[in-house]
Amino acid sequence: MHKRATAAVALLGLVILATVAILVSQQRTPTPTPTTSPTSAPLPQTLLVQVRDSSLLALGSVLMGINGEQTALNQLWWRADWWVDQVGAQEVSAADLGRKKVPFVMTAIQNQSQVPVNDAWVMDRLAFAGLVDAVGGVELDLPGRTAYLNDQGLPEFLEAGRQSLAGAAAADYVLDPALRDEAVRMARFQSVWDQILRRFPTDQEKARTLVVSLGALSKPTTNTDAVADYLALAKELRVAGEYDDATVPMAADNFVRVVPPQGVRAAYAMDTERMSRRMGTLFEGYPPLDEPVARVYAAAIRSEDLETMREQMVVRGWQAAWGGRATQMTSTTIVTDEVTQAQVLRLEQAVGMIPAAGELAWGAARVDVARTTGP
Repeated sequence: MHKRATAAVALLGLVILATVAILVSQQRTPTPTPTTSPTSAPLPQTLLVQVRDSSLLALGSVLMGINGEQTALNQLWWRADWWVDQVGAQEVSAADLGRKKVPFVMTAIQNQSQVPVNDAWVMDRLAFAGLVDAVGGVELDLPGRTAYLNDQGLPEFLEAGRQSLAGAAAADYVLDPALRDEAVRMARFQSVWDQILRRFPTDQEKARTLVVSLGALSKPTTNTDAVADYLALAKELRVAGEYDDATVPMAADNFVRVVPPQGVRAAYAMDTERMSRRMGTLFEGYPPLDEPVARVYAAAIRSEDLETMREQMVVRGWQAAWGGRATQMTSTTIVTDEVTQAQVLRLEQAVGMIPAAGELAWGAARVDVARTTGP
């Protein structure tokens, strides 16, 4: 990520009792590329691709990016058990987030990743299966015998070694309702999507015809020709080796038990420090979100205290997103010189370090704020 986007404030809240952490950042609502005539829509720089099952759970997700010079492809993957903040609403698993309207999903992913999400392409099982068939199927190298349930709930088996899958089998392999290890599911989606990308046609007419053929079950926020052109370019970059990817890092000790029906049994907060560092290289040079950009860990003892702090931050121009439980008992802040002292002061007030009107209920928590030059 470029330096302006990483001009980040990282605050760790210190509390006495059990903690709940939040991540705070300046938010910008994504502006999807308008659906205009097939020849007028520019290629988005980033494209969110999601595959949803019959209950609308988003079980396969990747944020694709092509840099401004169109010389490199970058992809960010995440598991369905990522615990994602919905601004102004209860947090949900990334799987359950798929049940929301697409622009809302784009906003949530953008807030968490700090990477602009320009457009999205959402497919249900049939569209995903149709896409696989349209590129001629996929071939997977399996380390061992693999079982999965098909869309009828019946078991299917794939033997170890190189296996060819048609569309229906590939979709079932990824969306398998019996699968509980979301890291395994993500790996399955990665392998299938990579094969789709490698086999996607680069001929413009063929690429556009392919995407149109998927019909209404394939829902892009831009026109289908822009999606086809984007994927054709992505394929060229992938085959040429001009490619980098990463997964959203999860904090294994920072999870919540999820109440059904969210598609997962437990959900995990991302490791925001690792995430910020990786995004700085993966999406370096991409346009920034609105300034100021800050990542804040804070802590609250009760949920109502957390909401109070959210409100205090919102009125001072910040947006709050849940980041998981606080796992450290020390407080540090790193801000670059681009973050003004006035902004730091407002942030201090928002988290209750400096008493403000209507002192925060979680006043037992203290945050140390130091203005230094950081990476």
